[in-house]
Amino acid sequence: MTGTSTVVILISPCRGWQARRILTILTPKKRAGAGMTAFEFFTVLLSFVVSLGVASMLLAVTGLIQESLRVQFSLSYALWAAAIFDLQITFWLKSWTYHEAYALRIETSVPPLLLAIIAFVACGLATPRIPDTGQIDLRAFHARQGRKYQVAYAVFMVVAIAQLWLMRNMADDSSNLVVDSIILAVLAVIAVAAAILHRLRWVQILAPAILLASALTFYGRLMER
Repeated sequence: MTGTSTVVILISPCRGWQARRILTILTPKKRAGAGMTAFEFFTVLLSFVVSLGVASMLLAVTGLIQESLRVQFSLSYALWAAAIFDLQITFWLKSWTYHEAYALRIETSVPPLLLAIIAFVACGLATPRIPDTGQIDLRAFHARQGRKYQVAYAVFMVVAIAQLWLMRNMADDSSNLVVDSIILAVLAVIAVAAAILHRLRWVQILAPAILLASALTFYGRLMER
């Protein structure tokens, strides 16, 4: 008895809805996620990590605004918080350059995941706890915690350089690979210098200002594409 005749015998005594159910079971289906590319599949994981970091910092900023009367403002902290927040955004936008040729392998999945985790940690370190009572001193917070998120920023840049070279064959444009690596290395040095010279207020202001300016050049290049 052939496969076709078997289907007929099974369906013939069934009601209409039962026949449709059997046909649904016997009809070949696409595997779950078959229409999703490797890049889309992997970036779902990255999006969770990035969104948690962004959300934690936005919640902190919202809390500081609500308790503004108790907040002692710090320009140094504000600039570093902006630079670290921007780190999340530029990482997410930069990830798109790999979407066309991405292949899920160890060397192409570990660096982006590490970058997402490091950026999340940097956001967590730069997020002050808001006490129920008393003054919220952002100057003291930056003096106490600043070196931690500055080092996290530098580590992010070092891992980003490794990612550039490991995934150079998948990027939309790898012509500026050496230049981009030098820029990232310089940004890492700036962050480390800020961590070392944490007592110099002008360094704590100038360093994140340079980091933010470099981000503006990235957005400019992005708009040209």
